[in-house]
Amino acid sequence: MGIGTLRCHVIDVDDLETAEAFWSEVTGLPVIGSAWTGRFSYLGEREPWRHEVILQLVDTPKGPETNRSHVDLWVRDIDVAIKEIEAIGGRVKKVPSIYPRPGSFEGEPPAIDWTVMQDPFGNEFCLVSVLDAAEIASVVDAARKGTVGITDEDWRHSAGRTGVGR
Repeated sequence: MGIGTLRCHVIDVDDLETAEAFWSEVTGLPVIGSAWTGRFSYLGEREPWRHEVILQLVDTPKGPETNRSHVDLWVRDIDVAIKEIEAIGGRVKKVPSIYPRPGSFEGEPPAIDWTVMQDPFGNEFCLVSVLDAAEIASVVDAARKGTVGITDEDWRHSAGRTGVGR
């Protein structure tokens, strides 16, 4: 048993209205009431009331440094999710890739397709999609031909993970 239980994730933003629209669309969680209107917004369930994300209004925009914590979101298709998130104001920070890349960790097969995104405020979050057995086998097979000079896009292609809507 842990000392505590994870309650929610707090994200610093400098515009609550934009953050509510963006994070509600990304997570599918509705904006729910807040006792501190104008300082915090909550996303979660109305009945019974439970917040899963807190949007905290801050005075200054995020700088170029990387977040020290972030949200991982499971998605079916990384490419489709990227397009949807870009359409509502997000952007790609790190191009999609297979993890772990073949040859990067001895004996560890690839397991996920993932990318790092940013919300309209520069806060990072990851999109993650689990590779199935056939996709893993395809990447492992491609790695047998060599790993030098292979790009992230090449590894994703070998898994059949490139192109919107696969």
